[in-house]
Amino acid sequence: MHVFSSKRVSCLSSIRHSEVKQMIQKISRHASTSEVTNLNKVLTSLSSSVICRIALGRKYEEEGTEMFHRLFTESEAMMGTLFVSDYIPFMGWVDKLRGLHACLERNFKDMDKFYQEVIDEHTDSNNKNAEEDLVDVLLQLKKANSLSMDLTNDSIKAVLMV
Repeated sequence: MHVFSSKRVSCLSSIRHSEVKQMIQKISRHASTSEVTNLNKVLTSLSSSVICRIALGRKYEEEGTEMFHRLFTESEAMMGTLFVSDYIPFMGWVDKLRGLHACLERNFKDMDKFYQEVIDEHTDSNNKNAEEDLVDVLLQLKKANSLSMDLTNDSIKAVLMV
């Protein structure tokens, strides 16, 4: 109701329009200099920028934050990795031997740290963005305590992860 209502989605159309406009300008610049455009990269960048601005309140691409892309690339790789213990539980030692448990634990801690920094940034921020993002809405719901369940930072991180 607070995040996906038609009113909220239409309010966020300015973000989508802005990002699409920037993408078109980028493609135009490439075309004017006869530079090859990797549409896969451009469209991935577009979707990443739109999602980040709507959910987290800012883009992470133009700021040169490699950590953001590294974290999500590692997470995608871990999701696609075959863990033997998922199919044969008593063979979990194979996953440890392959170093998957350590990699998974490191990725989890890094993602948790990243999301905590995003939450802290929104909590400590005195200057509010023109557009309210998903983190702002979740923090307002947490502060208002208007839900039937307690909304914790861990629940907010879980929603952001999805």
